[in-house]
Amino acid sequence: MRMAGDGLKVSNADRVVFPEDGVTKGDVVAYYSKVGGSMLPFVAERALTVERYPKGLAGKGFMQKNAPDHFGPDLIERHEVPKDGGTTVYPVLSSVDAVVAFANLSVLTFHAPPSTIDHPTRPDWAIWDLDPPSGHGALARRAALAVREVLESFGIETGVMTSGSNGYHLRCPLVPDTNAEVVAAAARGVSALAVAANPDLLTLAFKKVDRGNRVFVDWLRNAPYSTSVAPWSLRPRQGAPVATPISWEEIEVIEPDGVTLEDAVTRVDRDPWEGLDALHMSELAPRIDEALADAGIVLEPFDRFRS
Repeated sequence: MRMAGDGLKVSNADRVVFPEDGVTKGDVVAYYSKVGGSMLPFVAERALTVERYPKGLAGKGFMQKNAPDHFGPDLIERHEVPKDGGTTVYPVLSSVDAVVAFANLSVLTFHAPPSTIDHPTRPDWAIWDLDPPSGHGALARRAALAVREVLESFGIETGVMTSGSNGYHLRCPLVPDTNAEVVAAAARGVSALAVAANPDLLTLAFKKVDRGNRVFVDWLRNAPYSTSVAPWSLRPRQGAPVATPISWEEIEVIEPDGVTLEDAVTRVDRDPWEGLDALHMSELAPRIDEALADAGIVLEPFDRFRS
């Protein structure tokens, strides 16, 4: 075992996690110990889903929602949510030590909902996940700017983030006083307006086969217990890319997977999202509905299994 900076004993520290990049488990734990303070506001007190790779990317990874007993009982809480046939017992973190301990449990990526466990149906973030065809970073960039333009028409300022994968995410902080159904409907409304203004670039088609070469504006991340990749999370891809907050100026030069583990640790002292004001979606939603009506856009009830 190797000791992490905070005294944690890192098991199998020399195990290679990213084979093509030579990044070891010890490197991953050290990374999360450095960025944990920046990451914590986006994962603390939230019902997390984690992505684990016990044998590195050379082995099989898996998504995990339920927190077993060996998941750091002295570091984490648990949040039980009913589901068909039982319950899901999510892990909940509240400290950098817990983030680092999860990295030592071979957690590579943290996925977080837009609301905390104290207010699970009242999001404190609105999120748009822009999903282009694989390898089309330029399309993703154009899509992010197009959706931003619509958001700004309502006075909504957003931060932009590399996803560490194919696209970018846009995030807007919210005052958690509005039901998630209202937030999701408003996020969908903005997406529909953006699609109407850019029909050759954007789409709301849920199925990939229906998208063509257009970018899917995914507004579905705003429902309770739906998740999106947390800022500062590593992604299980060659190059050890990171989902990283960037400035709108940087989107012109940084690809969706363009910030790596080594790059990210140099960015933790800057906050490109500083100054973003938390908005009241209850005040914005009627204006978005009015804009939809003016544009003649009628959104039918959404069923992902029929779309």
